[in-house]
Amino acid sequence: MNPSSRIIALLFGGVALLALGAGCERRAASPVAVDQIRVDLPDHESWRARFYVSEDGIPRMEIAAAYMAEFEREDSTYMVLTGLPDSLGPRVTVYLFDAEGDSSATLTADQVYYFEREQRFEAQGNVIVVTREGRRLESEDLHWDERARKVRTPGFVRITTEAERIQGYNLEADEDLATYRLERVTGRRLVEDEE
Repeated sequence: MNPSSRIIALLFGGVALLALGAGCERRAASPVAVDQIRVDLPDHESWRARFYVSEDGIPRMEIAAAYMAEFEREDSTYMVLTGLPDSLGPRVTVYLFDAEGDSSATLTADQVYYFEREQRFEAQGNVIVVTREGRRLESEDLHWDERARKVRTPGFVRITTEAERIQGYNLEADEDLATYRLERVTGRRLVEDEE
């Protein structure tokens, strides 16, 4: 066998081995039945939504959002409210009312989750709360328990009033922000001189 015949024989042998290897069986994944696919789509959707919550005929809150999706599940019914980037309302606005039905605070956030059965909501993304007394709270994440009338922020928070500007972590407060507890507090407070 001459050298060129050997090269040709080796090439054919290599191709034959590759062909045998390529002949191994490939198994495609079994097709998934449609009833096995669980997509978490909302049960109801609304655009330019206004949502009201009242207690014994007294308003507790009003939420305005560019988009609202409602999810009704066995264990919970909840809503996701967001702004839409290309709309007139890129943020969610929540108007809060006190026990007498008077306006007590306004909250704005990028997104709000409202859990109907638990009577609580979570605001996320550039959360700003302004009370009727002028107190301002800023955080990235705020939880409000409507039944207990309590507010929590699990992370960083800044509170600004005429007399103080403080910041800290893990706020627990009454819903009007008049009384609160913070961890790792820093800030400034204006002290008036007595004459």
